[in-house]
Amino acid sequence: MDQGSEVPGWDAIDGALRKIYGDTQPLHWAPSLPAIAGGNDCLQGISAYRSTFGGRAHWHFVTYGYSELYDKESDDPNVSGWGFEMTVRVVDPEFDDTPPTWVMSMLQNLARYVFRTGNVFEPGHYTTLNGPIALGRKTELVAAAFVSDPQLPPIDTVNGKVKFVQLVGLTAGEYDAIRDWDSDKLMAAAAKRDPAMLTVLDRKSWLLDADFKRTVDEGAARDGSSMGAVFTTRGGFERELTGAVLGIAANTLEDVRRVVQRRLEFGRETRVVGPEGSVMLAAGDKTQISNDDEVRIALSPEDRKALLALPVKRGDYPLPSGRLTVRVIPIEILDGERKNVIETIG
Repeated sequence: MDQGSEVPGWDAIDGALRKIYGDTQPLHWAPSLPAIAGGNDCLQGISAYRSTFGGRAHWHFVTYGYSELYDKESDDPNVSGWGFEMTVRVVDPEFDDTPPTWVMSMLQNLARYVFRTGNVFEPGHYTTLNGPIALGRKTELVAAAFVSDPQLPPIDTVNGKVKFVQLVGLTAGEYDAIRDWDSDKLMAAAAKRDPAMLTVLDRKSWLLDADFKRTVDEGAARDGSSMGAVFTTRGGFERELTGAVLGIAANTLEDVRRVVQRRLEFGRETRVVGPEGSVMLAAGDKTQISNDDEVRIALSPEDRKALLALPVKRGDYPLPSGRLTVRVIPIEILDGERKNVIETIG
């Protein structure tokens, strides 16, 4: 590490990449007006290298901007900025000789989410992309999981540690399978098929492979879901004159039903996190609501069964015990610029 450099964080990332690519110069993109200068792009740069790691030619993208590239500004001396940079390895049949430009837009959109919410991406995390991974392209990839980049171990910089978190595109079925089972375990099974963990724009689902699907189904049946938290953008717990109400965004209801079936029935609790606090859900012989440091709702078998049958439709749905009403709140999905409503769920 060059402690006398004006860009020590940037230099450290370049140094890690030189261990892989030597003196090869990447193609590099920098926003004309980054966020630090008043623009909308939070990342200050994205590099792309041509790679054959894993046996298949692809583009290896690496971001600059989640970590502290210049002076140390954050309070934690052990972590640089958000503590990571993002990578993605892409095979796009229409962009063999040049890097696909849609990747830059996707990476900047994810960075805006992190900088706006403070929610970082870690290996083991996963997310829906609310549409195809490449807008305007024919692809089944509509979600993403995050793993450690197989070629880039964490590095120590003068500004703190930086991990390289690789995005891997997922189909809708694979995203459901991760939520039914476990992201780390499913992605480990996928890595046996593809050690580079490529995002292949025109690929079909891994679940079409009988052996892979059997591994996933047996794992989910054995282990249940590892989804210990469900995040809802609307709603929360409140007591009204008519009783206790748990508000859930319509686009979150599927996940709540999933953890009731795949987690609570395994004797594990799940936290539902909303904009105004969290609620812990658990299985019980009868429905009980306690409120110590955090609201905890134990659901009876009858209430769990009723919750599994709730429609994704706005409205109030009292559960059989009479102790709790679930309120399904409609959600508007905005376009990439967050200006126009493209879909209403619920």
